[in-house]
Amino acid sequence: MELRKVILRYTDGRTLPAYAPIFEEGQDPVPIVDLEGQPLRVPLEDLKALFFVRTFSGNPDYDGPGALEALPYPEGGRVVRLDFLDGEHIFGDLAHTDTKEGLGFFVTVLDPEDNNLLIYVNPAALACPPSPVTPRAPSPGNPEALFEP
Repeated sequence: MELRKVILRYTDGRTLPAYAPIFEEGQDPVPIVDLEGQPLRVPLEDLKALFFVRTFSGNPDYDGPGALEALPYPEGGRVVRLDFLDGEHIFGDLAHTDTKEGLGFFVTVLDPEDNNLLIYVNPAALACPPSPVTPRAPSPGNPEALFEP
């Protein structure tokens, strides 16, 4: 099981760098490994989201495009806007159209310059359900492909 860099963003605003495998949608608690190598399970209700990232430091000066028109649009994807309770909004490609109410789900980040690659979203941290931007056929959703060189 290959571990990926992640940033846990808690509902109370805390952040924590860690590692996590790619896991099944609906997973709760979320399996992570802390920076010391200790396996942990974090209840989804404690998290805003789990961000699979390129680097732990990111680029705090980067201000990505705020409009969908400025982002690459995946052919055959299901693009949604996520509006979080804390005011953050992100456009992404919803991996599956059959997300079950109350269970975590994956969204692929559309911005190729963003430090975030993939997000595991706690639906309770959203102000409203994911808003489809344009109806599209569902994509196959291969999260592993995001990490290939």
